[in-house]
Amino acid sequence: MHRPSPDTDIEETLGALTDLVRQGKVRYLGSSTFPGSQIVEAQWAAHDRHLERFVCEQAPYSTLVRGIEADVLPTAARHGMGVITYSPLAGGWLSGRWRQGTDLPTPSPARQRLADRFDMSLPVNQRKLEAAEALAHLAEDNGMTLIEMAIAFALNHPAVVSVLIGPRTLDHLETQLPAAEVTLDPAVLDRIDEIVAPGTVINPADSSFVNPALEPAARRR
Repeated sequence: MHRPSPDTDIEETLGALTDLVRQGKVRYLGSSTFPGSQIVEAQWAAHDRHLERFVCEQAPYSTLVRGIEADVLPTAARHGMGVITYSPLAGGWLSGRWRQGTDLPTPSPARQRLADRFDMSLPVNQRKLEAAEALAHLAEDNGMTLIEMAIAFALNHPAVVSVLIGPRTLDHLETQLPAAEVTLDPAVLDRIDEIVAPGTVINPADSSFVNPALEPAARRR
C-alpha cells in the first residue's frame, strides 16, 4: 500500500487485501511511508479481525533523511516487520556529485518535478550541501566512497532488511554494489550522528510523505 489513505478505514483496506491473499493472487502485504501510529493501527486491526497483516514497510532512509529512526524503525521491529528502505543516496545528494565549490549537477527531468529537494535558493538545501560535504570527507578519511558509506549506513540498522538502490547505468550499479561488503565502525557512525542528528530530516520535502493531520484543512483553522 503506497501511502496511507486518510479517508479509508484500515480494516476495509486489509479486508480487501486479505481476499486477494486467500484467492492466491497476492502472497504478502506491505505498507509504504506509513507513520508509526498507523503501522500499529494496521497491525492491531489485522490481529483483532483475523486479517492478513503488513509484513514489511517501505520508507526513505539515508544519512540526510533519518526521520524513520524516531518511530517507524523501532515500531516495525517491535511488530516483526522488515523495513525495506529506498533512496539511500538521497536522490543523488550522496552520489559524490553534490560538493561545495563545484558546479552542481542539473537534476534530471524526473527530479525537476521535486523542485523543493534541489532548489539551492532554499536554506535547507544549503544545509544539505554542507552535510553532504562533511559526509564526503568522512568517507574519504575512512577509505571508502561516499556512495559506499551511504548505502552501508542504511544497511547497518538492525530493523532494515534490504535497501533499494536505483542505478540508471551499469557504471552506477558497479559503484553501488561494493557497499554490501562495507561495515561501518562505531566511530564512523558517531561522526555521522554529529553531522546529521539521529531521527532528523534536514529538508522535510525529502520525507516523501506529508502527514495529512498537518495539512491546513486539518489544522485548527
